Amino acid sequence: MKKEAPGLWKDAKNWIGRLSTAVCALLMIAGLWAAWGTKEAPEPIAYAASPASPQAVPMAYHAEAAAARSDSSEPVSIEISGVKEEAVAALAAQGIGSDTGEATIQMAAAKKPDTGKPSPGAEEKKADKVVYLTFDDGPSAHTKDVLDILAKEQVKATFFVLGQNAKRDQEMVRTIAEAGHAIGNHSYNHEYKELYGSFREFWSQIRDTGKVLEDILGYEPRLVRAPGGTAMNFDKQYFELMRQAGYLVYDWHVDSGDSKRRGVPAKEIASAVKQGALLKETVVLMHDGAGHGETVKALPEIIRYYKDKGYTFGVLSPEVEPVQFHVASTKRWARSPVGSAWIEANVQTVHVSGPVKPEPKMVMDVHTDQGSLHLEPDQFLSYEDATYVPLRMLVRQLGGTVRWNAEANRVDIDWNGKGAGFDLAGAQLVFADKAEAAVPLKTLTERSLTWVPLRDVLHAFGVQLTAYELTPLQEEV
Repeated sequence: MKKEAPGLWKDAKNWIGRLSTAVCALLMIAGLWAAWGTKEAPEPIAYAASPASPQAVPMAYHAEAAAARSDSSEPVSIEISGVKEEAVAALAAQGIGSDTGEATIQMAAAKKPDTGKPSPGAEEKKADKVVYLTFDDGPSAHTKDVLDILAKEQVKATFFVLGQNAKRDQEMVRTIAEAGHAIGNHSYNHEYKELYGSFREFWSQIRDTGKVLEDILGYEPRLVRAPGGTAMNFDKQYFELMRQAGYLVYDWHVDSGDSKRRGVPAKEIASAVKQGALLKETVVLMHDGAGHGETVKALPEIIRYYKDKGYTFGVLSPEVEPVQFHVASTKRWARSPVGSAWIEANVQTVHVSGPVKPEPKMVMDVHTDQGSLHLEPDQFLSYEDATYVPLRMLVRQLGGTVRWNAEANRVDIDWNGKGAGFDLAGAQLVFADKAEAAVPLKTLTERSLTWVPLRDVLHAFGVQLTAYELTPLQEEV
């Protein structure tokens, strides 16, 4: 029998092997395409991953985050074309393009029909990336150190405080707010069994802490963070009732790991943050409660890291969309939902708000037929729909004279051709001309001064008010 040449058989086997590899690759790409399909519209709430996989984030972010973190100076460049972005992101999620430096993925731009218009955003300035540093469990002895570092770095943050700690150190809560940081509600005592054994107890602790903060700050924050996060702790009813009441519940994208055990070293905390996702808006979990001195040590490095990555620092507010973990499919707590009767009796809409911006200081210019009167912010006040001014200042600025008559226990006034005595005890103006009836005046005592209603006094002395102007005080910056 005639034998085949060894070289031909070897070449044939090589070609068969290559063909099989190519077919497998095509099948894999087709499978990825079918698996991921079309990209769905985003949900109303930006859900994050659960703490079981704390660094996992919505798939669309993986490729961007991985590429941004790659420190390899000579990466292996794998260029993939004709594959959907979701499929490439899936590969990135499995480690290709991660900060291991083994490879990076470059997505080839899919060819799109020419519309004659520039690509969306081609001429727009890219929006800033924002990181929200958040601190739970305070205030404690470490909070001042955190605030000092934030002030030095000119960075703002958000503090989710415990009610019992806030009540104990009210001055520190005020200090946090006055420094321009945001404050949120983190329950009263952080006891998981109480908080998650029944929504009744969770609700009670949130309300108690809200009242403590309102007493301290003058408002109750809308921001809430569940101790331990919502994953495996919240069920659908927890989310629904908190939303119904008006609260906003915030989880996080990046866990610093500073509470996974006692005494986590600063180096490990900083490293955990650096391994986290780099999203356009990134919420970072840290703690300033007792026992978190290492977090304080790690904070400067964490701030430098985000600054180097081009991030600005923001505070959480009702304008920032909450990031929330998905409701777990398995149950961690044995509890029954609260009934409609209890909800109706207890879960009313809470008038939660945020820091109340102070009203701008105003100056008033009063114009009369006898001249004009300029009043600084501390020289007039409103009471029962009337403007009050100090009596002595009013008369003197418009050309009259005022003197104290100790014997008669009254103020003698000469103004606009009229003489009168203001009887303090009787709270009335008595004119020298007996033909003129006495004029009762309701007065106020403020800063040891006698304040009188502006319009009433002008009218009593025959001075005509022609106009007045209120303008914001131009304060020096």
